[in-house]
Amino acid sequence: MRGQGYYGASTMSCEINGLKALILRQNGSAYYVQCFAHQLQLALIAIAENHVHIAFLFSMVNNVINVVGASCKCRDHLCEMQSAKII
Repeated sequence: MRGQGYYGASTMSCEINGLKALILRQNGSAYYVQCFAHQLQLALIAIAENHVHIAFLFSMVNNVINVVGASCKCRDHLCEMQSAKII
């Protein structure tokens, strides 16, 4: 069993010359599903553009991820705390 996932740009999903068409030529049982992650991203962007509080939330989450991700010590501490909760 194999799956394929890619951004739904026309160069990827085009019925004639896209990656989708190439894969279907080599494997007729393959099927294409629009990327759920990309659909979710588009929905979140549309919501954030119309709701200031949602946009602020995503901005804050992004800042927290950047701070934690930039510090090895902070990231290690977070992993240790999460491991302790799981145990």
